[in-house]
Amino acid sequence: MRKVWEVVKIVIVLAIVGGGAYFGLNLVLHPTSSNSTAVTTKKTTTKTKKTVAKPNTVAHKKKVSLVAVGDSLTEGVGDEAEGGYVGQIKQLLTKKQDLTVTTTNAGKSGDRSDQILARINKSKALQAKITAADVLTVTVGGNDLLQTLEGSITSNNTTKNDATVTRAQNAYAQKLTKLFDKLRSLNPNASLFVFSIYNPIYVNFPNVTAITQYVSQWNHQTETTLASYKRAYFMDIDTVMSHGQYKSASQITKLKQASTSTDLTKITSSKELGTALTAKSKDNDLISNNDNFHPNKRGYHIFATKLYQTMLAHDAWLIKK
Repeated sequence: MRKVWEVVKIVIVLAIVGGGAYFGLNLVLHPTSSNSTAVTTKKTTTKTKKTVAKPNTVAHKKKVSLVAVGDSLTEGVGDEAEGGYVGQIKQLLTKKQDLTVTTTNAGKSGDRSDQILARINKSKALQAKITAADVLTVTVGGNDLLQTLEGSITSNNTTKNDATVTRAQNAYAQKLTKLFDKLRSLNPNASLFVFSIYNPIYVNFPNVTAITQYVSQWNHQTETTLASYKRAYFMDIDTVMSHGQYKSASQITKLKQASTSTDLTKITSSKELGTALTAKSKDNDLISNNDNFHPNKRGYHIFATKLYQTMLAHDAWLIKK
């Protein structure tokens, strides 16, 4: 994903042209046989013994392989020391589930869905790792959307802009299907976990609703496409990442009131934009201050925690075959 300067240029365009147009396993207990039959003969009562069926036991794996493919959010840009969510999920599974975890991080900054697929197709080594994986994780979509916003939205016609994004969304769905098909052809059994994208500039520009609308629209497409696959799970981190420390409705209202749309309509150059950001920028405590775009360590903890919880809720990956 690209730095905030490029994205905010998009926001400027949108604002200037009128804004608006964004997991333990569950033990299965057999029903308890507790019928108490009383037989009375000459004042003697005999009761049958209660019998309780033993729970089924399921063998768990001790070693797990996780392969992560995607863009900069998989690569871990913004949290190089911890390795982003890939490094953090390994720590969580090792410490909390006593597992030996092997991870492969195949994330590359800037990759769109088709480029992620191209890298998989090109690398036999990566294909082999995907084939042997118990868990597959994906971050995808952000750069596809950015390409659409940067390359297509040049009109001040909101209806036209919406139509442009919708066409790009349909093309994205086809690319996403090819990516998921490839992952499933290499490994039909691994559990597949896919993250949503988020709006990294929301805290600074909460009133520029077009970005929020398009991000939401894009996430819905990813979730809908993923729903066609078995053992595949969508993880929505959009709101928590976009809003950062602004959690309650009242906090969001105050944030919007303090950041009017006119903050952008007066900006017509990169220099003016830089000056405005320096003067008025608000920090999202989940976003790195290095680029105001990628998650920081705390932000990636949101990713890792969401992944961990979803893995525990859908734990076929942990069961020995």
